[in-house]
Amino acid sequence: MKKLLFLFVAFAFLVSAPITLLAQGFSPFALPGGFLGFGDRSGSSSCCGDPGLRCCPAFYVGYNIRQDRDRSPNRFGAINRNFDQPLGRNELELAASDPSGVWLGVSQYCQLSECMGIMASGWYLFPTTGDSQEFYDPISQGTTAPVGDPRKWSADRSEGWIDGALVLGSPCGLNLIGGFRWDSLSLSLKNPVSVNGITAPRGTTADEANLTANWYIPFLGTQYCCGGPCCGLLVRVIGFPWIPGTVTYGETGFFAPGTRVNASANFDHAAFIEVWSEASRNFGGFGCLGVFARYNYIDGRGTASPTLVGTGTALPSYDLIVRRSSWTVGGKIALNFDMPF
Repeated sequence: MKKLLFLFVAFAFLVSAPITLLAQGFSPFALPGGFLGFGDRSGSSSCCGDPGLRCCPAFYVGYNIRQDRDRSPNRFGAINRNFDQPLGRNELELAASDPSGVWLGVSQYCQLSECMGIMASGWYLFPTTGDSQEFYDPISQGTTAPVGDPRKWSADRSEGWIDGALVLGSPCGLNLIGGFRWDSLSLSLKNPVSVNGITAPRGTTADEANLTANWYIPFLGTQYCCGGPCCGLLVRVIGFPWIPGTVTYGETGFFAPGTRVNASANFDHAAFIEVWSEASRNFGGFGCLGVFARYNYIDGRGTASPTLVGTGTALPSYDLIVRRSSWTVGGKIALNFDMPF
């Protein structure tokens, strides 16, 4: 529900500027040229060097391409920083699939001057259900035999983000981009079963687990436009080598039935990259229709001292590691708000 809320907030923000200008009496079809070629039925673009404010809200529907666990699209790990511990919990790894699903996105680009523009977007992946396999390496002290059994979970995943950026340069050609994004991932695990078919597996079938990660991403990048950033050909690459964020994880039945492990960490190492491309054409003078493709990768690593509820035992320090990647393809519709001052 929180992600749906921030999507609606983003939508309200993205469309507020053109709606406000319309209310003040500006006509969206006032000029024959049209913004970024929208109003030009010949398909040519009049965007470069055109004075005044130009805005174009866009709406996206995307298909999240399915990735199996073996391709490591979503992975969480807890690695013991000191292997000589009584509990011997050396490593935990959670490998989640990336099932196909539907992305909904809204964006807004406004050209403020010949050499500057702003853009903002909000994206939400509607909850999808896949599976997640959990591997343990809990070696008992003084032995080499693993304790417990790996579990396979039913995994419900949702994610989304809001971002805003400043675009420097003409809307046509090569631009520089700098901005900020809040990105959130949620994974809910339930209905565990034994991977190896052990009669008395670790925990019980009523156990559950939750993973939540948030990234606060300053990013830099570049984009190339042919025909303008709203209607035409657009290729964009953004990223950053270090970003702050947080991760929390909780699991019942991790050590024994009736117990729960809780861990949280702030990222001290994290990275982000996104590659975006789209192609669109003028359609009927009111806007443009197009297609897009996106690759997104983000990770994070931080140190935590988990608590083991129900045993009174303190666990050693762990490195918590989160990695997520996704491939998305879909369609776009952008509206024409050609509103010079």
